[in-house]
Amino acid sequence: MALRALLAVDPDNGLVEPVVRWLIQNRRGAHWSNTRDTSMTLLALSDYLKVSGELEADLQYEIYAGKKLVATEHVTTKNLLKAPSRFVIPNNLIQDTTELRIVRTSGSSPFYYGVEATWYSLENPIPAAGNELFVRRDFFRLKEVPTLLQGSVLNRVPLLEGEDLHSGERVEVVLTLESRNHYEYLLIEDMKPAGLEAVSVQSGTRTFARQFSQRGVEQFELEGRPSMKPDMSWRWSGRSQSIHQEWRDRKVALFIDKLPEGLWEIRYTMRAEVPGTFSAMPALGYAMYIPEIRGNSQERRFEVMDRSKE
Repeated sequence: MALRALLAVDPDNGLVEPVVRWLIQNRRGAHWSNTRDTSMTLLALSDYLKVSGELEADLQYEIYAGKKLVATEHVTTKNLLKAPSRFVIPNNLIQDTTELRIVRTSGSSPFYYGVEATWYSLENPIPAAGNELFVRRDFFRLKEVPTLLQGSVLNRVPLLEGEDLHSGERVEVVLTLESRNHYEYLLIEDMKPAGLEAVSVQSGTRTFARQFSQRGVEQFELEGRPSMKPDMSWRWSGRSQSIHQEWRDRKVALFIDKLPEGLWEIRYTMRAEVPGTFSAMPALGYAMYIPEIRGNSQERRFEVMDRSKE
């Protein structure tokens, strides 16, 4: 916004170039930190291009990985918007000490570039981690217990690491969120294990996150996991937050517009269906407009047994 104001009233101001440079250097790949930032930055840079003359480009450059020439490109006004803007360096050219070089071979037009690297973690299983937002996920087997009146109630039994499920069994997923501050517009993505499907079939169902009371937090820390006992009112502060819930093919997406500081709990139910051994990849929570605020749960593994073969 400040850059657009400067370009409108004083395009030769000495602050214009440093601001443009800062915006370019803070890209994340081909975008900025969120959709709103990306939109506003593109509007500002479009205004900048109108007054800077950079659209009259004429330059040539080469990209090297060590001594290997990876790509060369000549940019002119004719191919400015068509020239390749992304080059992938083959993995076999990247070593621990490989030097990446971008060399201008001709021309004096401004030249902007960014370098992005991706890699895979070899941790097995994937551990929990977080920054200002922490996510814990627990699984509970729901077992029917007969009552004296010939009815039944569901008891929650912890599903421990390495334990088996049987096709048809229901599992309650308990997500515990620890928020270190007051945050807005959070997204929680819980990856569904391949052998399990959601009991609900329609997105947008009414769902809530409940906040623990101080006594409830103390009990949680003492037991080290969500309580298996029947709900007791003293465990909750009385505050809840509405959640928009979407059931997708590979995950459950939970949208929270506001989450005050504290410890919160979300529950939903799944059903074991397909026999096999599966990994429940970590549940991921993050602030949609401040992606650095994020946390993930631990990976879990379990086996679904075919009930018909028992």
